[in-house]
Amino acid sequence: MNIVLAKLGISLLCLLVIVFLLFFKNRLITWLDRKSVEKTLLVSWTILRLLPFLAIYIVAGMETTSDVNGFWDEGSKASLGQVVYRDFWSPYSPLYPYFLGIWLKFWFNAKMIVLTMAAMDGVALLLSYHFFRAFQSKGKLLFLSIIYLLLPGSLVLCIVGAQEDVWMWLFVILAYLVRERTLRVEWYAVILAIGLLMTKAIFVLILVPLFLLEKEKMRFLIPMVLIGIASLAILYPLVGWEFTQPLDEAQTLRAPNIPSIINPLFHNAIGVGEKFWNWIGLVLSVGLATLAAWRMRHSDFRIMLSRVWIILYATMMIVQQSAYSNYIFLFLLPLVFYTIDWKNKVQLTLFFAYNVLCVVHPSFWWRLGMPCYMTPSDTSASSDLLLDYSMQVSIVALTGYFIWLAFPKSKEV
Repeated sequence: MNIVLAKLGISLLCLLVIVFLLFFKNRLITWLDRKSVEKTLLVSWTILRLLPFLAIYIVAGMETTSDVNGFWDEGSKASLGQVVYRDFWSPYSPLYPYFLGIWLKFWFNAKMIVLTMAAMDGVALLLSYHFFRAFQSKGKLLFLSIIYLLLPGSLVLCIVGAQEDVWMWLFVILAYLVRERTLRVEWYAVILAIGLLMTKAIFVLILVPLFLLEKEKMRFLIPMVLIGIASLAILYPLVGWEFTQPLDEAQTLRAPNIPSIINPLFHNAIGVGEKFWNWIGLVLSVGLATLAAWRMRHSDFRIMLSRVWIILYATMMIVQQSAYSNYIFLFLLPLVFYTIDWKNKVQLTLFFAYNVLCVVHPSFWWRLGMPCYMTPSDTSASSDLLLDYSMQVSIVALTGYFIWLAFPKSKEV
């Protein structure tokens, strides 16, 4: 449980620093208004991403653990020219291991995977600044950028967990920014297609509400179809139907999610592990996101996308039985930059608690042996199990709260 205590300690320290900064928020915003955007973000990233990486993996000499070793297995084999899905298993899109493999050409070490994640997180933050620049002052956005870099849900999951979920947000806002500059729907569609090939299969879910609202549907659809056909033409002769490996992830039982917390209440009679739960989760997450997108169809695209993104992937996090709390990293940036009211003490308290729970729970649950509760008595069979189940319920409830916060209300529409 040392890693659990370490994550908890780092999380609490991060929150103490954030609370301290919030006391001087107005002064800091005024000061940051006079600073260069690129230099400020670079210095902040260096202090809050590069230095922690050097302290943990170089100075302290700690070895990588958990998901990082899985990414290393994929990236190292891809860098040696092996074929994804045929020569090695991967739950990710086909270009993902090869992108990691490019970075490993510079330093053939699993620690390079962590540095890659930190670099991509920095790019996502820079793009987010430009994505939201119309809605906040420069100083406010830079202040929120520093807060984001300090949040346990980004710092710990990026540097200790080396999670890649933020890549999906990176590609969707990159696509928008390119469209904004070039005024070409085709480039927008191409970048979204590359995002799908570079990240996870679940990236395709956001394309449903985006396609619904797109006015130039054929110009949006044709580049994606052509890239999809080209990808299949390359993959199928090489690996056959093995390119469907990422879909197997939907069968993996994880926690916390709604099925995991209600299963003991129904004495294991709800069919946990069955495929119909995946379809229920898919319909709920995409359905809610599409409804929100339609209700906000007359809003600024950036506002619509930010809120729909949170609704889609936060809902998926608690309805899909293969989801777990690391997915907070997927929608943390739009939550920080647009949805959270940084003057509302209730929202901030719940948001900070949510960050700590989402960071600590996966390690705690895994070290308990990934328990699946069958009866109500199972949840209190020991103090550790009771704590685990309580954290699961809290994460699901708080995720529901932030979905409600992001969902467009009638008066807003």
